[in-house]
Amino acid sequence: MPAADADPVTSSPARSRPKAPPRSRALNAEALEQLGAPRLAELLMAQAKGDPALARTLRLALAGTDGSGRLAVEVEKRLRTIGRSRGFIEWDKVRPLARELDSLRETIAGPLAATDPRAAVAQMRLLLSLADNVFERSDDGSGTLGEVFRGVGADLGRLWSQVPNRDPVALAADVLTLWDADGYGETDRLLEAAGPALGPEGRAELRRLLQARLVALPRPRKEDAFEGWQGRGQIAFRLRDLADLEGDVDAFIAATEAGGRAEDFAGDIAERLLAHGRPAEALAWLDRAPERHESEEVRHTDLRLAALDALGRQDEAHALRWAAFQRWLTPQHLRPYLRALPGFDDVEAKERAMAHALEHPDRNLALAFLVTWPNLEAANRLVRAHHAEMDGRDYGRLRPAAEALAERYPAAATLLHRALAEDVLRRTASRQYGYAARDVRACASLAPLLTEEPGLENHGAFLARVRREHGRKTGFWALLEGQA
Repeated sequence: MPAADADPVTSSPARSRPKAPPRSRALNAEALEQLGAPRLAELLMAQAKGDPALARTLRLALAGTDGSGRLAVEVEKRLRTIGRSRGFIEWDKVRPLARELDSLRETIAGPLAATDPRAAVAQMRLLLSLADNVFERSDDGSGTLGEVFRGVGADLGRLWSQVPNRDPVALAADVLTLWDADGYGETDRLLEAAGPALGPEGRAELRRLLQARLVALPRPRKEDAFEGWQGRGQIAFRLRDLADLEGDVDAFIAATEAGGRAEDFAGDIAERLLAHGRPAEALAWLDRAPERHESEEVRHTDLRLAALDALGRQDEAHALRWAAFQRWLTPQHLRPYLRALPGFDDVEAKERAMAHALEHPDRNLALAFLVTWPNLEAANRLVRAHHAEMDGRDYGRLRPAAEALAERYPAAATLLHRALAEDVLRRTASRQYGYAARDVRACASLAPLLTEEPGLENHGAFLARVRREHGRKTGFWALLEGQA
């Protein structure tokens, strides 16, 4: 073809494609260093004018360059300002305050402690003392503030170790004073962190102080109400923590008995006895335990199994594992039970276990077990036979089961998604309408996989029935139809 007929746009060597825009550079410390100190200072000053939190952080950083004395003064000034505040801390201000308090904690534990450990201890104690004021002025539903103050308590314990020529006996008294002032659990991690600073002498003094308090209290009668035992229980709790710090199981038991109602802590005692190679004593304590909540009963069963195994009482452990599975449908008990069976007995036992699960009165629990095991064929049978008996509020079990069954058993998955959605609508749980809409959409995606069979509505019939029964719940329908 003659050159004159060539496309001038595609063939001209003088024209080229537009260059792609340069990639944006990642925001990281190395990239920012290239801006240089003057430019960074300008940017920070501009931002700090409208950001009080950043301004305070910068002031602390500058104070740190002038030595520990100036830094301690700046930290204390801010802490006392917070301590004098009396206004309620609204929910949207809780996290910013928590971040500032945590930043102050890091400043005290880091730069200040590196140059003046004594000043760091003083400021960390001041920070810890703010707990009551802060908690009383806020709603710490998220636990954010609590986590910050527990970190403060732990840091205080660690800082004590950095103070030269510390007096462990006086330190024991300090620990007790802080415990007495604790109204919100801010000293939960104090003792463990302070262990090295206390040393054997400080721990012995702390035990002496606690035991003296215990002796001074009148011992309640066995039939007295909980309040009568509460003071002893609090002291015993501290003595148990001290015993754990020293790895002394006998001291732990003695402290528990001194606090009263030691059988209520049988699981804790048995756990420690097992760790110290004393399984027979662990069993004796478990025999004393009263009946507890299901989760605690499972824990006690696991401890009993560990004790029986340690004692070589395999037949008893074997029978207990089967009994535990029958009661709670727990895979962690069934698997070792099956492994211990000789020959091909495990095949028959597994079939017996699946049959037991299918007949278990708690249908939701049975479904969760069968999906977890996994035996999806049996889970499908359970859903098809008993879906009307399943609790639609149990989304933690039903929704994962529906998702697991969807590929091989779409009808069973559909029935579960419908149960979840209809339960929300029956309860008019408007905050959960979004989940209900999600489940109905899941039903729609499974609809092409369904076959016509008696007793199973097709998706159109299901939607029509739901609209008849719940047509006035406009919030749900708006979500389902994408209008909200």
